[in-house]
Amino acid sequence: MRELTDGTEKVAVDGANVREAIRALESLYPNLAGLLIQNDQLGKGIAVAVDGRIVRRGLYEPLQSNSEIHFIPALGAG
Repeated sequence: MRELTDGTEKVAVDGANVREAIRALESLYPNLAGLLIQNDQLGKGIAVAVDGRIVRRGLYEPLQSNSEIHFIPALGAG
C-alpha cells in the first residue's frame, strides 16, 4: 500500500474505531478509497491488526488514542 501513500510507512489519524481511522486515512490519501472498505466491510483479502492482534470486529473494533493499526493483505498461493 505504500505506493498509494507516496511511500509513507506510518501515518497518524484519529478515530474511535477502525472504520473512522480508515476514513481519515482516505481523506489524506484518496487513492486508498475503495480499497480498505468495500460495501461497508473490510476490503476483500484485507485483515486488520490492532495493537499487535488480528481483530474479529473489523471496522467496528474500538481504538485507543495510542492504538497502532496494521492492514494485512492476503497472501496468494502459487
